[in-house]
Amino acid sequence: MLRRLLATSILTAGALAATAVVAAPGDTYRVTGERVNLRAGPSDSANVRGQVLSGEQLVELRRDGNWYGVRVLRTGEEGWVFGNLIEPLATSTLSGGEGGVASAGFGDLSRDFDRLLGSLTQRYGFPLFDRVSPTGGDTLEVKMTEHWLRAGSQDEHLLAAAAIYQMWKNHQNSAPVRVVLLDPRGERYVTIDETQGPALLTVAAD
Repeated sequence: MLRRLLATSILTAGALAATAVVAAPGDTYRVTGERVNLRAGPSDSANVRGQVLSGEQLVELRRDGNWYGVRVLRTGEEGWVFGNLIEPLATSTLSGGEGGVASAGFGDLSRDFDRLLGSLTQRYGFPLFDRVSPTGGDTLEVKMTEHWLRAGSQDEHLLAAAAIYQMWKNHQNSAPVRVVLLDPRGERYVTIDETQGPALLTVAAD
């Protein structure tokens, strides 16, 4: 279950990095209505994609008035719910970021991206990354924590690298960039490099 939630949230981070997001993406909510419609758009007349039950947890992707565009953490399904039928989850005792959300170290590059990854730090009780270091103009090095290396699968680490790459590319105004995901020892684990041509992905051998 933990790995599924981590992977789902990292995919959300990738979507966040690739699009313009308003309101407070990454905030988590709990469904308070007994059975709440998950709609295709922010309107009572939009098609119903599914339903979420009381207690289900949602992560905010966007907002339109009192309608929340969300991803259901349990299933990964996306849709819109009415704001009166959900409530914010309690803030973790972890702190350090804006509005009580723990910082993930990306605040100087993208506040929205940092808020979303910071919410993961709160949810799972451990940070994913130990250090975020822009180097050499077009290169971003990100060092993983030991806990994240052990708790996440290689696929999840690759998704994280891809989300960071998209965020960094947006930060650099779509110029060719390079992202290096380091393991806790500081050795290269995943590299995405497009500075020499088309993006090349390399993964360190086990």
